[in-house]
Amino acid sequence: MIQKACKGTSGNRNTSQPKAKGKMVPWWTNKLKIMWKKTNAMRRRYQRTMSNKALRESRKTQYTKAKTEYQAAVRKEKTRSWKEYCSRTSPINPWNKVYRLASNKTRSKTMMTLQNPDGTRTERMEDTLRFLLDQPTPEDNPQDDTDHHKEVRRQVEQPINTLNDGVHAGSS
Repeated sequence: MIQKACKGTSGNRNTSQPKAKGKMVPWWTNKLKIMWKKTNAMRRRYQRTMSNKALRESRKTQYTKAKTEYQAAVRKEKTRSWKEYCSRTSPINPWNKVYRLASNKTRSKTMMTLQNPDGTRTERMEDTLRFLLDQPTPEDNPQDDTDHHKEVRRQVEQPINTLNDGVHAGSS
């Protein structure tokens, strides 16, 4: 029941899609991925060329050119993504997402983690819930109470008397 409630309230990813490795950024595209792989391949090819100086210089020039083009494409894609993000927010509201992001007033989603008996911490919501469900719930036994707990029980059982007792809401 707890798991169902948590899954219903938390933003779930589509479980049919494989989990992406690393941090995903909104501006990353397949074109950039291809350029990145080609640039790295050129860098490795340049670094492995040792015997032929002319070939090494040629490969260094090719790598430097590819790296410059890749970096320019990344900057262009980041700028395009940022402009698209800014245009999606309402210009009427001065306290929109862009303002909150710029003033560092955004809230990140936090997840409760618990320490396992082996010293590690739970990493996923499912692990945390499983840990909670597997733990025995302590009995509420008044004989085991400390002096503090006995005082709390005594205060809770006493009726609260205030000056406004008997006065109904809305009347003066």
